[in-house]
Amino acid sequence: MSNRVRPTKRALNDLGLDFPHLTLPLDQVPHRLVQHAQRVPDEVDAGGAERIRDIDDRVWFKVKSGTSRGAAGRVKTPDEITEDQVDGLPAKAWWLVAAGSRQADTAAGDFYSRISAECRRAGAGTGRISTDVLLPTAVDYRRWIAERATLVVEALKHTVREAIARSAQCGDLHVAEARGHRIGALVQSRDGDTYLAVTAEGYVDHKILAIILSAVPNVAVDDWMAEPGPVLGIEPNQGQFVFSTMLPPAALSAILEEIDDHFL
Repeated sequence: MSNRVRPTKRALNDLGLDFPHLTLPLDQVPHRLVQHAQRVPDEVDAGGAERIRDIDDRVWFKVKSGTSRGAAGRVKTPDEITEDQVDGLPAKAWWLVAAGSRQADTAAGDFYSRISAECRRAGAGTGRISTDVLLPTAVDYRRWIAERATLVVEALKHTVREAIARSAQCGDLHVAEARGHRIGALVQSRDGDTYLAVTAEGYVDHKILAIILSAVPNVAVDDWMAEPGPVLGIEPNQGQFVFSTMLPPAALSAILEEIDDHFL
């Protein structure tokens, strides 16, 4: 179960924000209310969270930061969402479902009063309050799924670039593991040019290969050559893909600059 608190699209809109780039997880959106919301799960576990008492069909908690106000709670992920995902989303997850500003001059203008009134209207005719209007929508789950897929892609690309950087430093083939794949890189200089060979093993389909080859900046897909035989001293094993290319100085410089802070 995730204890990170994701803002819904509605909550972001309430804060005047749009969905950021997919490489930024929504729980890391740099807004003080979103970041304050990350404390709620621990506050609940410690018994210090403040519940919103006026809406009681589900359990919701107050989020307060300065004049900003929000409502957060742990929501069951729809079965059709979890069943469709290979990796699976958590069965329940924390969400910041609405946000607004404190308006102390009038009770009717208070954020929590407005939320309560909205939920009473949503439940009109049923004799109960309904917070269904606050729940994450299909858009929120699609964003989450796309975000997870993007982060997997970026992690795989980073693994490729790290292997290249390590090989450039040691001069040998460097192999790394990434989500069930073995990714290798060998950088060698010959006659003033720099050559790169990349290997891939495991369940490697065309999509994975495309991600691996696109990880190197300033190298187009057409610049890669599939190597059926030995290259730069690498003897391809059964089930191993080997690709080679010339590595432009700008590409190697960019990779070393990116990876330098991580290990060099």
